[in-house]
Amino acid sequence: MYVGDEIMKKTIIWVLFALLSGALLGKITFDRYEKIDSYNNYVYMLKYGSYKTVDDMTNKITNIDRYVYITDENKTTAYISISKTKENLNKIKKIYDAKKIKTTIAKVKIDNDEFIQNLNEYEKLLSATDDEASLLIIERQILSCYESVVQND
Repeated sequence: MYVGDEIMKKTIIWVLFALLSGALLGKITFDRYEKIDSYNNYVYMLKYGSYKTVDDMTNKITNIDRYVYITDENKTTAYISISKTKENLNKIKKIYDAKKIKTTIAKVKIDNDEFIQNLNEYEKLLSATDDEASLLIIERQILSCYESVVQND
């Protein structure tokens, strides 16, 4: 047996080990990326109420000027605010709490990448201000964006 054969075997073993390690680390990285990507489609929404039908909802919501709704097989739920972070949604919630409007925070999955990208941009504006009027203006823009991109899609 030659010394060259011994070195060749060690080199092949190390190359195979490196390839297997790389494949394993790549799989782990891509699996995490998929989890993060699907997580990014979740948003926080300020829930105003749930109703049996859309007509029932429109008849009962009289003190809110801007809202969006999601209808599933059993109910229609009205939301008055949308945010990517709980911190920004809590800013809006405090405004409605001060007006004695009861709301709850819900985590909702939105399967519309265009809206999520727009929301990420609006999120920067929400994070930059604590002014009540500015927060409500930004929130109205977010709700309008949701209506045009998601509901009308």
